[in-house]
Amino acid sequence: MRSAILRTLVTAALCSAAVGAQDALPSADAVLRELKSGNDHHATKRYQHPHQTAARQRELAATQHPHAIVLSCADSRVAPEIILDQGLGDLFDVRVAGNVASDTELASIEYAAVHLHTPLLVVMGHQKCGAVTAAAESGEAEGHLPSLLALIRPAVERARAQPGDLIDNAVRINVENVVRQVHGSTPVLAALVDRGALTVVGAVYSLDTGKVAWLPGNQTNTVAWREAPGQPQCARNEISLRLIEHRQLGNP
Repeated sequence: MRSAILRTLVTAALCSAAVGAQDALPSADAVLRELKSGNDHHATKRYQHPHQTAARQRELAATQHPHAIVLSCADSRVAPEIILDQGLGDLFDVRVAGNVASDTELASIEYAAVHLHTPLLVVMGHQKCGAVTAAAESGEAEGHLPSLLALIRPAVERARAQPGDLIDNAVRINVENVVRQVHGSTPVLAALVDRGALTVVGAVYSLDTGKVAWLPGNQTNTVAWREAPGQPQCARNEISLRLIEHRQLGNP
């Protein structure tokens, strides 16, 4: 019963996300071009400081329509609005040390993608990340840090087998892992990615230069289902969710 209710709610959310979304926001490609241009402004220190007026603040009191989701590190040196030269209401920020994606972060991304119809997600790591460095070090971490570092260590272990700087490689691989994780996050994000309603891009910010290196797209695809030709989108979402439920029950 609970699975059936969940399936119905998510199907309705995915279907409603498509209604009017294309008219309300620019395409993911257009948004990405804007973010790249904004980072150029930051790197050259020629900021435009868009959408930072009193009028913009009043406009946002009633609603929000961010054109990009940015999952980034909580590090004080990598504030997305500054390094991408954006303003109030432009970005839906999800910030956590190591730019990892636990259920909490994924839920925030789902909210923006489904309810705000935001077409682009940028997963952004950064040079000299303290969380990645801590995950690479031996010794015991204190407090709640072990659970965070455990999410980063798979990237560190893969990086150990590669030539070059361990932390730089681990930062990049950690971003790639999170992009792959979002692509396969069922039942919501995988379906949105699969039908083109959400584009996911990886990036790494340089503390030295102020520039963002944009990683090649479509490196992985872990979505468990594909569109059936000629089928309505809502019907395809329903098929996907039934497949997910079937596998969660232990069926092949």
